Order: sequence, then C-alpha cells, then structure tokens
Amino acid sequence: MQFLNTYQVVVISAKSCDRCHFHAEKDNPEFHEFLSIDRQAGFGSVFGDGNRLKLDLCQHCVKELLNSWLSVSEPNSF
Repeated sequence: MQFLNTYQVVVISAKSCDRCHFHAEKDNPEFHEFLSIDRQAGFGSVFGDGNRLKLDLCQHCVKELLNSWLSVSEPNSF
C-alpha cells in the first residue's frame, strides 16, 4: 500500500535586480548569477531588531558595487 502526501511547492521563475532592474527568467544563465540576500536582522542590528533584509542584485551590479572587497579565485584553487 502507498500513502501519499500533497505538498505546495513555490519555485522562483525569474529575478529582477533591485538596483538596475535587470530581469532574468529561470532559463537565462544570468538568473543563476544573481546575489540574493534574505536574512533576519539580529538583536541590536542597525536595521532594527528582527527586521527582514532582502536584496537581489545581478552580477553586473555586484561587480560594480562590491568588486573592491570581493576575493575572486579560480575553481579548485586554495
């Protein structure tokens, strides 16, 4: 005998950059290069205790904004 459960699944089908508004559908390679942040701020945070932080940036905006502080290395290099 088989017992079945029904699940509701939410799938991201596209992303839009919060800075430049670039839009990429799931089948576009750019979709997979987004930097996404979804985080709850902790106690004493400058963003407010328990507030939710959400951000989606395309790879071009990440490079423009954060390149000075990013550490980029080749795959499998230490």
